[in-house]
Amino acid sequence: MRPIIERQNVALLADIAALRRLISGSPIPTELQSYRDTLLQLLNHHQKTVERNLRWLRLGRANILDNIYSETLNVIYSMRLLSDCHAVPVLRAAESDRLCLALIHWMHGVHPQTQNCPAACVDGNCSILPKHGLPLYYFPCAEKRTLLYLPLFFHEIGHELYLYHKREMDELVRDLRRDIDDLLMPASQRNDSHLEQQATQRQSIIDTWYSWMQEFYCDAVGLTIGGPCYLQAFSTFISPLWQMNFYREPKYLKSSHPVTLLRIRFLTKRARATGYTEIAQQVEGQWDEVARAIGIEEDYHGFYDNVLEQVVDETLENMLVETNPRACTPSEAGGGLWVAGEDTPIRLLNWAWQQYMANRDHYSNWEIERIDDFLNNST
Repeated sequence: MRPIIERQNVALLADIAALRRLISGSPIPTELQSYRDTLLQLLNHHQKTVERNLRWLRLGRANILDNIYSETLNVIYSMRLLSDCHAVPVLRAAESDRLCLALIHWMHGVHPQTQNCPAACVDGNCSILPKHGLPLYYFPCAEKRTLLYLPLFFHEIGHELYLYHKREMDELVRDLRRDIDDLLMPASQRNDSHLEQQATQRQSIIDTWYSWMQEFYCDAVGLTIGGPCYLQAFSTFISPLWQMNFYREPKYLKSSHPVTLLRIRFLTKRARATGYTEIAQQVEGQWDEVARAIGIEEDYHGFYDNVLEQVVDETLENMLVETNPRACTPSEAGGGLWVAGEDTPIRLLNWAWQQYMANRDHYSNWEIERIDDFLNNST
């Protein structure tokens, strides 16, 4: 066993040196500098761990072999993650990354827990690989070049904030699941196989709500940070034309994401409560129109019922209080007349949607100028 562990550590030293050369030699935009510095610090940390493992192995002491084995596995796992995921934004950096990186930098900077947390973005479906101190965002290659869909990042940072408060957030969700169990419990119970089937189905629903609640929470974070632009970006990107966004068969409801129409219901309700009444009516009206046109009736097969609305809303409010995302101000939500270097990106993104809705034909030229202004004043 000892010779195998030693060979693995020697190989790791070579891997660390190779990855360091690649990361150090890659040309990157300024917005990625702190992220690259963090990667290099991680590699230095792993090198010290491997060198210590080799020194300990030379001692020939059997009683520390298990510790060396564990440390070696940790470095192997971390190096795979660095090579497969975290190094990619540096090794494949492009000028087109700057817009997303500038918004991420601002987004992290306004929250106390992510102020010193470098992050990066690569092409992919909207998502995040959350990680304390080094999250990695994924964003589609076309959408990352326009202002219109950047508000979707505000949903993804919700997953990172959840991670920072995981113990407290999981407790809130556990309390919610108990409430759901109570609310779904039949008024009268029978001692037969039907009761057992009901209990199994109820447990399946309760289990599903663990992941569903994280998505509802992240939607609420998106709306809190971005205001109207998040609701417009989410609705347009997800698209009310996809039939799967309105209905799923029961076996497909056991998913990490709730039915999109249900997410729209919660978002538009929250938007109205926040004062974004006109946008909420427009968005919900579009989804209702498509639902009528294709003959869809809302049916969540017991996974959601209106009786759950109050306890879900209360839990969402508690989760937002716990993580305290920066809230969109009334002037930012109003958009218009954004001044580079003075106003926040939130006002710019809301203004972008106003311009797009008012005059789609001239939007592209308008957007090019605003992006240049934003990037020239973001570093």
